[in-house]
Amino acid sequence: MRASMAVLMLLALTARAPQAQTAQAQTTETPEQVTDRFIGAMRAADWQGMASLMHQNALKEMRQLLAGVFEAPNAGQFRQQLLGVTTVQQAQALSDTAVFAALMRMTTQDADVAELLRTAKVQVLGHVNEGADTVHVVYRMAMTINGIAITKMDVMSLARSPVGWRGLLKGDVSALAAGMRAAVQSQ
Repeated sequence: MRASMAVLMLLALTARAPQAQTAQAQTTETPEQVTDRFIGAMRAADWQGMASLMHQNALKEMRQLLAGVFEAPNAGQFRQQLLGVTTVQQAQALSDTAVFAALMRMTTQDADVAELLRTAKVQVLGHVNEGADTVHVVYRMAMTINGIAITKMDVMSLARSPVGWRGLLKGDVSALAAGMRAAVQSQ
């Protein structure tokens, strides 16, 4: 159960490690190719690779949502567990990318979760346009949890950026941030 919750949390925050490419090659990638790379990076536990496929504004938004949690005076243990730092100053010094990567790393510390991600089968199905600069890529993830086959349909939203299509946050992140704030305040 813990493994499935961690996978769902990981998917809520949001794919193969990015290869060295020119900026022009990146801008010509389809939304499906970016989603495939994002899911590949997630499966390979390449958190920096995942972060590089997120939109700059999404990384900044996630950090802003979680800033109250990381900067709370009584959150030293929480900061250590999630970010690997203990002080407010250390948390503030982390880049948006480092915060994203640390959160992703934390969600898959469990060996069962890591194995589940490695063995999951993913099929990117296509995308739906929302205006000229936003798309929603639909994909199917098939996995086995405790001997039970599970298929999950999901959507990854992407927006244009100077380097091509990049991932956006899901609405679930606001709820995640609220839950973290409540946990810190109850300490």
